[in-house]
Amino acid sequence: MKRLYYLTDKIEFAEHISQELTNNGIDAHHIHVLSKNEAGVVTHHLHGPNLFERNDFLRRALIGMVTGLIVAIVSMFIAKYLLGYSFTGLAQFALLLLIMLFGTWLGGFIGFATENKHLNRFHDEIEKGRHLIMIDVKANEERLVHKIVEHLNEADFSGEDKHVLI
Repeated sequence: MKRLYYLTDKIEFAEHISQELTNNGIDAHHIHVLSKNEAGVVTHHLHGPNLFERNDFLRRALIGMVTGLIVAIVSMFIAKYLLGYSFTGLAQFALLLLIMLFGTWLGGFIGFATENKHLNRFHDEIEKGRHLIMIDVKANEERLVHKIVEHLNEADFSGEDKHVLI
């Protein structure tokens, strides 16, 4: 899937675009609106992004897991070859798992406090009161979405991301 981003000045435009896309076969659950006016998103029957789309939890948790794995391996190397300690296989596995889980937890904790890296580029526009429409499309729907939104002339195309997982 691919995610298309459009910015619009009025929440009513976002609602109109969402209705037109839904009427033309785009699943309403693939259309999300990020706005400073969260009450307006609900009032206009729009879907806001979920928690994982708003913050960088998954990406940071993965980075924390890999960092924890590297720290655990380096720690065991230092303990064995520089300090002379020896570990059994089970102790090595437990230490590796413990440090890796701690890294994952810490990375996820940081990720909850961090804005999603894909949405960070729109931060200033959203703070100014604009509304970001995010549309997840399959390859065969992309041209239709562009055509509909361009025809309505209520939003500006602002970019895309390929391989959207969430």
